[in-house]
Amino acid sequence: MRLFCTEETKRLEFIVHLEEIRRRILFVICALICFTVVSFWQVDHIMMFVKEPIRNYVTELIFIGPTESFSSYIKLALLCGAIFTFPFLLHQLGAFVLPAFKRDARRRLFLWLFLSAVLFYAGLMFSYFVAIPAALDFLLNFKSEFVTARITLGKYVSFFGTLIFVGGVIFEIPVIAAVLTDAGIVNACMLRAQRKYAVLLIAIFSAVITPTQDVFNMLLFAVPMVVLYEISIFIAKAIEKSKFSKNVFISSSSDENLD
Repeated sequence: MRLFCTEETKRLEFIVHLEEIRRRILFVICALICFTVVSFWQVDHIMMFVKEPIRNYVTELIFIGPTESFSSYIKLALLCGAIFTFPFLLHQLGAFVLPAFKRDARRRLFLWLFLSAVLFYAGLMFSYFVAIPAALDFLLNFKSEFVTARITLGKYVSFFGTLIFVGGVIFEIPVIAAVLTDAGIVNACMLRAQRKYAVLLIAIFSAVITPTQDVFNMLLFAVPMVVLYEISIFIAKAIEKSKFSKNVFISSSSDENLD
């Protein structure tokens, strides 16, 4: 009878967790829709900001299909909606997992979520101010006197959106490494020992995610990812030292109490 009650309780708890996940996902989706609608309302102002990196290379963006202009504006509004929704997504994620953490771990959770948001927007700025201008300068300078650059709106929005999104994602590497180290899944020695494999995976990942097939654009993201990986090793080492010092302090306090 007790076993049956235990299994029933676990099943009910599982259903409650699923319901909470569903509710929080709906909140995130609603936030995404609201931010997307607002972004579409202001899409002309956003487009001026988006066109700034390519302004020195082409005088205007063209479209060659009846739906290309509208679909490009929708993509741009969705991109802005996702960018503005990211902090809300982190908030919902933190609120869901917070009850499972102890008091000390909750402080660290808030720190990781805050750093995740900061690094995400730092990655967006890196893409906008560094990666996209450098990629455009490299790619569009291949034109000669026999050809003229005519960039379509749809192609440019896809190019811009991909590099912006990739920049935000790759800057999360230190946070991911910190969380895994804090959870005891990885450590600094492991990250250091797997460095050569990590560099290989970074090169492959960079080649896959970049919208063009040239080496220059791949290096634009591969090099920062390698640097971020090295920063992750440093962060993992600092977390291990902090945990070791805390354990030594607790052990010393326990020995003094026993004496």
